Amino acid sequence: MKKVFVMLAAAACSIAAMATEYTGKLTVTINGISSEQETTISINEETGKYNLDLNNFILVSEETTMGVGNINLHGIEATSAYGLDNIKFNGNVQIAEGDLEGVEFWMGPFLGDVPCVMNADFNATALNVHIDIDMMETALEQMILVDFFGVAPSTPAKPDTDVNGDGVTDITDSNIVINKILSN
Repeated sequence: MKKVFVMLAAAACSIAAMATEYTGKLTVTINGISSEQETTISINEETGKYNLDLNNFILVSEETTMGVGNINLHGIEATSAYGLDNIKFNGNVQIAEGDLEGVEFWMGPFLGDVPCVMNADFNATALNVHIDIDMMETALEQMILVDFFGVAPSTPAKPDTDVNGDGVTDITDSNIVINKILSN
């Protein structure tokens, strides 16, 4: 019985350590002018804190594309309510160079400390993020608002793994199994 518990606990830990990738619409508004694009943001939990990664962030407007870079906000504590986790960040961030093929110049690394206020709500299936980047006091003189809503691909349920019957095999099913084992 202990072997079964250890195997299930290891499986649950490996699921928790994996990043969830949410794909959806990213809207960027700069000084009141908006553009939209499809992108992916990933969130993963690591030692009780969360990491949010918006990699290869690109600004697209009309016919112009500008590489910004990777916005990585790590080590954020979460609160939970109503089936959602919430993470918030308010501080400076260094934007790293991206690695998307075809982008020759990444502006982010040259910006230095970028003031960033981020608020995100998420669960296993959906992510909603709002980011304010206030560059009004810099040479750019821009207020940048980033809004994202995306969904994670669902895992098709197998009859023997969909413990709660919601049509998806996910961490909730693992938790039910672990709780059942612990109660026996």
